[in-house]
Amino acid sequence: MVLLKTDGERMSRRTLTSLVNLLTSLALVVTSSVPPVTDTGQGATPEVPRGEDTPPRNHQEGPRVDMGHSGNVSSVLGRTASLRCRVLDRGNNTVSWIRHRDLHLLTVDQYTYTSDQRFQAMYEPSTGDWVLLVASVQLRDRGVYECQIGTTPPRSHFVTLHIIEPRTEILGGGDLHINTGSTINLTCLVLYHARSPHALTWLHEGKEIHYDSARGGVSVLTEAGEVTRSALLIQKARREDSGNYTCQPRGAESATARVHVLHGEHRAAMQGGVGGGGFPARTSLVVWTSLSCLWWTGGLHPHHLRWAAGWWAVWAAFPAHLPPLPT
Repeated sequence: MVLLKTDGERMSRRTLTSLVNLLTSLALVVTSSVPPVTDTGQGATPEVPRGEDTPPRNHQEGPRVDMGHSGNVSSVLGRTASLRCRVLDRGNNTVSWIRHRDLHLLTVDQYTYTSDQRFQAMYEPSTGDWVLLVASVQLRDRGVYECQIGTTPPRSHFVTLHIIEPRTEILGGGDLHINTGSTINLTCLVLYHARSPHALTWLHEGKEIHYDSARGGVSVLTEAGEVTRSALLIQKARREDSGNYTCQPRGAESATARVHVLHGEHRAAMQGGVGGGGFPARTSLVVWTSLSCLWWTGGLHPHHLRWAAGWWAVWAAFPAHLPPLPT
């Protein structure tokens, strides 16, 4: 009986030991699957493990505007302006464009809510850009436009539209003096012009110049590009060709030059006492006397005097084509 009791106790101890080992193994398995705990001072918060392919979290969650691709816009008068608003993580929220000066709702997503058919919304899935198109922009279109994401509360981004006005000028404009029999050559430059070069007209004394008129010898050469260049050529100039010539682009300011067709007179004589870059005789005499005094008193070297005299002679002959007289 004593032997049997001893064997039973041994069996009970072995069973208990096996059970303890099993429980220990289970505890190790459970604890190895639990993430480590980081103490933040506000209780224990488990740190979520992140795999190698998991992107880092953005500090600004939810729909938002990418500022780097939603900047202000400058457009030439008459062309189509494209205002962009790149929305990230839009979800199911709407995107609207609002004109800020009168708070007029223009578009919601790709639907238009204005009777002005120049406005249209377009979405580019490849970039996430919501584009507000304004065709044939006018000066009244400039200002601030709001791109609004329909979250609660709404998130807004403002885009400013600047309008560039065309500029017109005639090279060497002002008063131009041409001898009879010469060729009148007027070149007009139109900067930032949205229309075709055919939308440009030359006028003489307010009347349109017809290139097939009985006068003959009149032609126009026009070159389109970032700068529209138009050259008016009138061969064998006559007295009746004198007057105001106007370069008139459609949708832009005009520019005017006055042409004087001379008959044997010297250009400087025609400029008389005022003039278009010329100098009256008294002014020439005073300046020449001053230069001579400087030379006699030793303040001016002889070769300086000869150089100044040569320059003055050229200036008197061609006053409208030279820079100011150097000192």
